[in-house]
Amino acid sequence: MTRLRTIYLSGKNPSRAARVRPENPGFERFMWYFMRISGLALVILALGHMLIMHVLVQLTGQPVDFGFVTSRWGNPFWRVYDFLLLVLALIHGVNGTRIVIGDFVGRGGLRALLLVSLGAVTVLWLILGMIVIIGFNPATSPAVGPFT
Repeated sequence: MTRLRTIYLSGKNPSRAARVRPENPGFERFMWYFMRISGLALVILALGHMLIMHVLVQLTGQPVDFGFVTSRWGNPFWRVYDFLLLVLALIHGVNGTRIVIGDFVGRGGLRALLLVSLGAVTVLWLILGMIVIIGFNPATSPAVGPFT
């Protein structure tokens, strides 16, 4: 048997990056599932974003400017799409950072300070992003672009 197969069958994880599913239900198991589901959703959302914003629009020769975003966000679908992209990417990245802090910073004051700071910055960025996406009023500027 190969060494990797032996490690896998023994229940030891051959990669530090891949974590085994936590056995006890709770926050850690929820975040374990969240990372996998949000990662898949982010691949789909990010590829869609890249295709629309950087391929299709560029092929039409249209600039991606304020007018384009205004016309795009006039449609509720695109607001929900961008909102999902914001929330999933932010929480996915923050959870990854939380795991890295847990792996490399020992228990104590520094770890607590880093986690509290990470939480505060996360809440701030999430609120700011939500204010922009939800509070944006496309009626305040002229409708231009392919989504009008």
